[in-house]
Amino acid sequence: MAILKKIIPAIIFGVVYAVLILLGWGINDIHGFFSHPARTILFAVTIGVNTLTMLFKDRFGVEFNKKGEKVDPKEKLTGVMLPSLMGFLIVFVAPYSESHNLFVMVGGDALRYLGLIIFLAGYVFMVWGPLHLGEQYSLLVTIQEEHKLVTDGPYRYMRHPRYSGIIFWVLGVALIFLSIPALVLAVLMSALMLLRIPKEEKVLHEEFGKEWEEYCKRTTKKVVPGVY
Repeated sequence: MAILKKIIPAIIFGVVYAVLILLGWGINDIHGFFSHPARTILFAVTIGVNTLTMLFKDRFGVEFNKKGEKVDPKEKLTGVMLPSLMGFLIVFVAPYSESHNLFVMVGGDALRYLGLIIFLAGYVFMVWGPLHLGEQYSLLVTIQEEHKLVTDGPYRYMRHPRYSGIIFWVLGVALIFLSIPALVLAVLMSALMLLRIPKEEKVLHEEFGKEWEEYCKRTTKKVVPGVY
């Protein structure tokens, strides 16, 4: 019974994203949606990863106010609620734009499959970062009790793999559907993620001091390995 209490909400959460995608596309044309491999893969990966995220939510920082966290109330708005809302909006607007042929990009399958690669890379970093941090991960910019600076795993290549994953994910969704409106939203969401970095790094610098400075010297890139 206990496992069902975890599995059922997890499946529902995964289905919510799937339903938004199909509603955006149009329920009357389900066959048309699944007629392209890139869209089919996006759908399967989206429902699968989101279901697993909820199933193991204790490893992904879904719950708020963990023991020892100092929470800024504004963090829930800018760090959780607003990005979540934008994420839901993007997965609805992108398929709607393509299925209704509204502001669609030129580029065809080449652009779609580039978007699929970016999308999959985004999910890798969104999952890898929190899993590597384990219980120390939080959706909020906070310092917990006995907090340690993690510098290995994905953090060896970039300082903010979670933000990197989110940026890749939203850009990938927009490109898969060739949606200009979704691309605009993806750029705005990416900017929101990038604006959080200075605040997070300030908190980490204050907490870890010299250790943080040495880490930044070794890992110079923030969100894209070898680029930025």
